[in-house]
Amino acid sequence: MVHLTVTFTNLSGSRENLDKTIRYLLEDNWTASNITGTITPDFQSDTEEPDQLARPDNSYVNTVRVNYSNRLLYESESFDFNGDDKHAWVCTLFIECQGESLQVLLDMEDEVNRIIWENRPNGATRLNKSDGSASEVAFFENSEVEFERLEPEAEDDQTPTSQAELKLIYYKTKT
Repeated sequence: MVHLTVTFTNLSGSRENLDKTIRYLLEDNWTASNITGTITPDFQSDTEEPDQLARPDNSYVNTVRVNYSNRLLYESESFDFNGDDKHAWVCTLFIECQGESLQVLLDMEDEVNRIIWENRPNGATRLNKSDGSASEVAFFENSEVEFERLEPEAEDDQTPTSQAELKLIYYKTKT
């Protein structure tokens, strides 16, 4: 019996959870002067803060959280490969911003989109992991994300919060 090896294209070294990779991307490229009040938020991810599946307790006022959602086969007409040797996968992450004011929140959303757009992987550019080596991500589904307001919803909500969905596409090949 022949055993085939499954590999990830673009990957250098071992895999890293992609929420941690995106958290590192945002933190490493953050420009505080782009935020009203020159703010550098606290950066968090599910991999490093596994209890973040519950709603935050607002202990960090200015925060960017990267939350892991799912991994699914990428269904698209443009990925109709011959045979069964290559599969496209999509990993969905949620990027949540929490700011001390609405202006800070909007500035943080703009900064997240600037970083994603300027550092998106493509045929010539790789998305680096937190150790600096290349991740398996081939491209983002969109070069910018759309934020949706989560809070405040009631009078007792203290800080505005929003969330956006980022989809990262990568390939597994059978050799």
